[in-house]
Amino acid sequence: MKNYITYNLRDKLKHSDEYYKFIPDFSEQVIQKIKIRANNIIEDFMAYITEFDIEQLGSREEYQLEILIMGVLWNVYSEKSLDLPKIPRKTLSLLSSMRQYSWIFKKCIDSIKGKMAYKYLLKGKIDKDIVYNTPCIENDFEKLIIWLKCTGEFKFQAGRMEIWNLFFKHNNKEYVRNAGKLIVELADWFEKESIEKLGGYTLNVKKFLMNEYKFYGTREDNIFCGRREVEYHLNMVGAEILNRVFRDTFLKTEDKIIFLPACMCLKPYNTCRRKKTDKGFICMRCSENCKVNILNRIGKKYNFKVYIVPHESNAFSGRKHIRYGDIGIVGIACVLNLIEGGLKARNLNLVPQCVILDYCGCKNHWHKSGIETDINYRKLFEILQIPQGDIIVRNLKQ
Repeated sequence: MKNYITYNLRDKLKHSDEYYKFIPDFSEQVIQKIKIRANNIIEDFMAYITEFDIEQLGSREEYQLEILIMGVLWNVYSEKSLDLPKIPRKTLSLLSSMRQYSWIFKKCIDSIKGKMAYKYLLKGKIDKDIVYNTPCIENDFEKLIIWLKCTGEFKFQAGRMEIWNLFFKHNNKEYVRNAGKLIVELADWFEKESIEKLGGYTLNVKKFLMNEYKFYGTREDNIFCGRREVEYHLNMVGAEILNRVFRDTFLKTEDKIIFLPACMCLKPYNTCRRKKTDKGFICMRCSENCKVNILNRIGKKYNFKVYIVPHESNAFSGRKHIRYGDIGIVGIACVLNLIEGGLKARNLNLVPQCVILDYCGCKNHWHKSGIETDINYRKLFEILQIPQGDIIVRNLKQ
C-alpha cells in the first residue's frame, strides 16, 4: 500500500506477519531496560500503593509501561503545558467531559473545543515578560497532567499519572528530581531505539505532520492527529505489553467481544445497514464480502460477539457493574488509540486485548472519503485461540 497516511504494518508481501514476529522481542527489550534502570522507583511505588491502599496492586509490567508513558508524554508536551490560563483550562476540561455524555450537541462542542485547543493547547504564546525555567518533573509534573486532561485524548493515562503524582508528593524533592531525570533518560533512549527498530512502520508520520496536518487547524482532532512518531512507537510497544499482562485473565473470561472500527466496513455509513444497540452497532449482513460480516459469522461459530464502534470515544459505552474477569474484549483500533483504549477497558473492569489496524484511513480523522482498513486476522485468531486459524485466514483472502 504505497499511499498510506501515517503508519503501515504491512511489508512488500502485503501482510503484517513480520511486524507481529518482531514486536514481542523489541517490547521485551524495552521492559528489561526499564527494569534494570527504574527497578528501585517501581519497588518504592508499589510499596507506597500497598502501604496507603491506593489501589489494587498491579503488575510490574504495568508500572514499567507507566514509567515509559510518563517520560514520552513529558518529552512531547511538557513545554506546551507551562502556560495554560485558568479559565481556558476549566472550559476545556468541561468540554471534554460534555463531549462524552452529550452527543446531541457534539458538533457544537467539537467546534468550540477545536478552536480553544488550537489557541491554548497548541498555539498558546508564552508571555515574553515572564522568565520560564526549563520544565522539570519535580516542579511541573502536575501542569502536564492538567494539560493532558484538557485535551480529552489522555484521560486514562493522565489518571494513572495522577497516582504517580501523589507518590512524588509523598517523597522529598531530591528523590523526585532524580526519579524525573531517570524517567526522561529512559524516554530519550526509547525514542532513539524505537525510531531505529520501528521507524520502518512509521515512515510517513513526519511527512504527514509537515504537509496535511497544517490544514487541521481548529479541528476537534487537531491534537490526536498531530501526534509525534515516538507516540506511535509508544503505543505499539504499550499494546504488546498490555496484551501480555492481561492475556491469562482474558483466556479465562466467559464472554468475549470484538469491537471493530467503522472504517473496516466495506460500505460507507449512508449505505451500510448496521443497527444501533446500547453496546455498539451490529452487522446486518448487507454485504457478503465485508470483513465485518465475515467476522460476525465466525463469531457465531466460535462464541464471540462483534460490535462496530463509529468512534473510539464510543467504545465500551453502556457497560456498568461488570465484575473483573467476566468479559474479555478485543479492541481493534488505529495505533494511537491502543494504550488509552486498553486503560479505559481495564478501568471499566473489562479484560482487554488488542489488534492494531494495519494502517489508518477513517473518514473521521485521516481521509476525506475514508479508506477501508484491515487487520492481521492470524493475530486476531491467535488471541481468540480459534482452532485452524490459518485455514480461516486463507479463506478470508480468497
